[in-house]
Amino acid sequence: MRGRSRATTGRLLADLEAAFEDTPLVQRAPGQRSVVLTPAGEELARRVRLLMRHWDRWLVATRDALLSTRRAIRVGVLVGAFDLLADVLEDMQRDEPERALHMIEYADDHLQEGVLEGEVDIGFGTLDPSETARALEFHPIGALPWVVIAPASMAAKLGARVRLADLEGRALVVTRSGPARETIEQHFADHDGRPLAFDPAFEVSSSPRVVEAVARGFGVAVVSRFRARFLQGGVVVRELVDGPEALIAGAFTRKGARIPSGAAELLARATHHFQTLSRAEDPRADRPRARRR
Repeated sequence: MRGRSRATTGRLLADLEAAFEDTPLVQRAPGQRSVVLTPAGEELARRVRLLMRHWDRWLVATRDALLSTRRAIRVGVLVGAFDLLADVLEDMQRDEPERALHMIEYADDHLQEGVLEGEVDIGFGTLDPSETARALEFHPIGALPWVVIAPASMAAKLGARVRLADLEGRALVVTRSGPARETIEQHFADHDGRPLAFDPAFEVSSSPRVVEAVARGFGVAVVSRFRARFLQGGVVVRELVDGPEALIAGAFTRKGARIPSGAAELLARATHHFQTLSRAEDPRADRPRARRR
């Protein structure tokens, strides 16, 4: 009843009680403005919550059924993870131009929610090895080991192999939230029995923004080795020898839901593309990247 006047709320409540043979649903102590539910009100609230859960499930199932007639692929992707899918989606659209594509970019904390609510059939993101995805299936694509990236101007100050302690107190570029941020921050806090000084000097919205900030000289960053394959100029890559456990790249789907053929094909292509890129040796690794003109 939020956002409604007291008179409107009272009228709606009276109509609701009348619909159930004038059963009192709320009670108010003398002199008090707030109300509490009666036992009958509690039972009604419980049944309404149950109905709403069923309604939510019906909406998801109905959305699936209606969109399946259009051969549409509904894809969710973390902000910054589109690099993995761009070439794959381009190839699929070229091979099947008649297939509709609907894609949504999500912040880290909303991707799984989008899959659960049926907004998308499949959501590409990352999973912390210690995490469990409730009510979701996770389809692993590959590991995301960590590296350090830094402005080319700092190359002389960093060895080819960097330890986390070498980054203590340095200005770091990090994402504001998400599994990568949480993993890195926790590893600083628990490093070799003593906390390392963690200085998130620049907090940005996505991993591409991390790379951009590093290229502009604002600090160093810990990113996945896969992300290091999509760097701007003026950035060097260094091996991180004692970093956190690697995150896992993959895709989320709803447990028990049939994966549309287009989404299953996309997952297979994305897996192959990820593995091909991961196996390829980057001849420019650990050397400054020339700034494009």
